[in-house]
Amino acid sequence: MAYVNKVLNLNTSSFLSTITDRTHLVRAIDWLGQHMPVRRRYVLTRDNRLRMRYVLPTATALMLAVVATAGSLAPVKGAGGEDYSFISGLAQIEPAAGSEMNLVERLQTTHRRLQRYMTPETVAAVPESSGVTLASFQPRMLPRPKEKTLEIGRGDTLAAVLQRASVSGSEAHAAIETLAKQFDPRKIRPGQNVYVRLDPISPENENDYRMTEMEISVDAFKSVAIKRDGEDFEAIVEEKPVSRRVYARNAPIEVSLYGSAEKAGVPNAAIAEVIRVLSWDIDFQRDIRKGDVLDVMYDQDETDDGKGVRFGNVLFARLNINGVEIPVYRYEMKNGDVDYFSPDGNSVRKALLKTPIDGARVSSGYGMRKHPVLGYSKMHKGMDFAASTGTPIYAAGDGTIEKLGRFSSYGNYVRIRHNGNIKTAYAHLSKYGKGLSAGSRVKQGQVIGYVGATGRVTGAHLHYEVLMGGEQINPNSVKLPTGNTLKGTELASFKLKMQEVNRRYEDLLKNGERMKVASAQDFFR
Repeated sequence: MAYVNKVLNLNTSSFLSTITDRTHLVRAIDWLGQHMPVRRRYVLTRDNRLRMRYVLPTATALMLAVVATAGSLAPVKGAGGEDYSFISGLAQIEPAAGSEMNLVERLQTTHRRLQRYMTPETVAAVPESSGVTLASFQPRMLPRPKEKTLEIGRGDTLAAVLQRASVSGSEAHAAIETLAKQFDPRKIRPGQNVYVRLDPISPENENDYRMTEMEISVDAFKSVAIKRDGEDFEAIVEEKPVSRRVYARNAPIEVSLYGSAEKAGVPNAAIAEVIRVLSWDIDFQRDIRKGDVLDVMYDQDETDDGKGVRFGNVLFARLNINGVEIPVYRYEMKNGDVDYFSPDGNSVRKALLKTPIDGARVSSGYGMRKHPVLGYSKMHKGMDFAASTGTPIYAAGDGTIEKLGRFSSYGNYVRIRHNGNIKTAYAHLSKYGKGLSAGSRVKQGQVIGYVGATGRVTGAHLHYEVLMGGEQINPNSVKLPTGNTLKGTELASFKLKMQEVNRRYEDLLKNGERMKVASAQDFFR
């Protein structure tokens, strides 16, 4: 059983437009009540009014719903001349495919039973079938859109990828031209994904599609979407929201600084920055021992979904070497310059790196020695670092390449002028840094060449010299100038921020939490 007013939605206008008023509805139900079970139920409304509700069998209620949908035909008269035109809609129903079959059959059976109560003229006027089915009242739908995500393969072009997605040549050309306004399509790399959506143009042709959207993920933080705007495309850059977070890590050194810091969760970029900052005072190949400790605090940008992480800066680093602490602090000065300073306000940046090579050992120092090739004692005016062929060699400081090429017994040779008085030289190289020549400007830490065994040598190594006033001097004895020195109010400001960094570091390390900040500057506020 079902409540007829629930099945037929009597509070809507669609049914009332077919059965013109409530009088017709009551007359219809009264008529049905003469030939099938109809019960009246009285209910009390919220405002204490008594309301009568008709309760019909489910099949009867469904029949009325279909009649209301199909609409009325010619008037149908009962045996006594009563107007039951709402029933004529049943003559329009014929079986349809699928789950509708049982419903239609039941309605037609009910129609045949009702014919006993119609006049012969009325029965003759109502056709058995007019070709109308329940399915005919369903709207004609467009085919579903096609969505594809394709991966860029080695040697692929964006045009080739779009062609595989069934995009026409003209549409692909227009989309790529629009994309180029925001992102160079030639920069796509293997492994990147391209999302393409094709929408149908009309319901008549199920094979007629056109591209309406394309999206390329530039990186974990940004994507570029191409969307159809009428007959043209528009490019939209979509950037994921990011948060700046600060982390504190403590890394006891077990075997190597790099491996121990990585084990403690320090990102590779932060480890490299710590080594670069402290390399003016520490020889990482010889000074670090098991039992030393690295403390570091750094910030990085992170996407909300955690898929994108971008390293920012090392805010604080401290190495405890054999019980001696060497701390450094990142500080932005009032003029906007940024540098790392020791607690006394002196920049840790020296004019030259102490060692211009990683992973090497000193095989020969500065001074008199027996020459390994010539066989007699001779002054050795530099330092030799034994390393395998191909080991990178770094510029010890900012400067200009004064000489690059073959040079006497030095073999392949590079000499850099750092200022009017100091130069450094690098000999026996296997090859030079990419794109370098005499006159090239280089930055401290830039690769200028690779270890080799050219010239007068017995094995692969780097011969390194420091020249002052044109004369080779002992690299370990030279007094090199430092960077900025903070004074006055600048020094006082630095001291306050240094204390705040120490406090925040201890808090983060103790609580094992990360701190969310808007920027590195906010961290100190």
